Amino acid sequence: MKENKGDSRNRYRMSDKTALELGLIVNKSGRYRLSDGIKKDLRLIKNSPRVMIYDIETSRIDAKLWWTGKQFVGHKQVRTEPKIISICWKWVGNDEVYSLVWDKKHNDKKMLRKFLKQYNKADLVIGQNNDKFDNRWVNARALKHRLFVNVFVKSLDIMKQSKRLFRIISYSMDYTTKFINATFKQSHEGMVMWDKIEEGTKHEQKEYLAKMVDYNVGDIVSTEDMYVEMTPYIGQKIHLGVLMGGEKSSCPSCGSDDVKMFKKTFTAVGTVQRVMHCNKCRSQYKISNREYLKSLI
Repeated sequence: MKENKGDSRNRYRMSDKTALELGLIVNKSGRYRLSDGIKKDLRLIKNSPRVMIYDIETSRIDAKLWWTGKQFVGHKQVRTEPKIISICWKWVGNDEVYSLVWDKKHNDKKMLRKFLKQYNKADLVIGQNNDKFDNRWVNARALKHRLFVNVFVKSLDIMKQSKRLFRIISYSMDYTTKFINATFKQSHEGMVMWDKIEEGTKHEQKEYLAKMVDYNVGDIVSTEDMYVEMTPYIGQKIHLGVLMGGEKSSCPSCGSDDVKMFKKTFTAVGTVQRVMHCNKCRSQYKISNREYLKSLI
């Protein structure tokens, strides 16, 4: 920087070379403004989609039974209320995995309140069987504690999408990760983990709660790997390209404009659609003929 002695309010002024290196443009009056490239980058940061991958572990219930074997258990036989033991999550594009656990009295309200501050920010939540399990659990516990939860959050259930598109031996995370050669799902010690967490000594509860969180984190890593590998086939539940300020013709999965038309197709009533292919993430998606022609201009 060089000293500007003529103005006591602005003694130092950066050189034009430094300004250009920082992506700034110097106007005629000697002031700086952001270049169009920097403005675009800032818009992308501001509009960056919040995609959450999350997983929960829950407690068991106690019930009064007359005998062993297969039988119907009614709600009047239940003596304890199931709760969420732990929650782990991460944001796609961020390496850090976050975790929360219930308190020493096995109450999940404080944990849930903290988690919902993040959950409610999400544009999309992703999980394994989360439409049937995790999402409904979070909603139910939020109802129990009268906490605000975004019930309209967009959700991508990897298991549901796998069943829709693929015929494989099993849709479990254990098998699916092996099938697509993704990060292997971690194993745990079985029911003894829940025994120690729910009924063990203070030392045992602390030890096995830490083990459960490790297992929970492992599920997050495996789920993200499945999401990345399967996205080109299963698509998206929201249009990430539009969310980031792009056109409808951009890739819904990654927002890239580096796309090409793969095939022209028609609906049952004769409406023309274009099947597009993204050269960046390999995703396939459909757009209207109007949007396709618009993208050619």
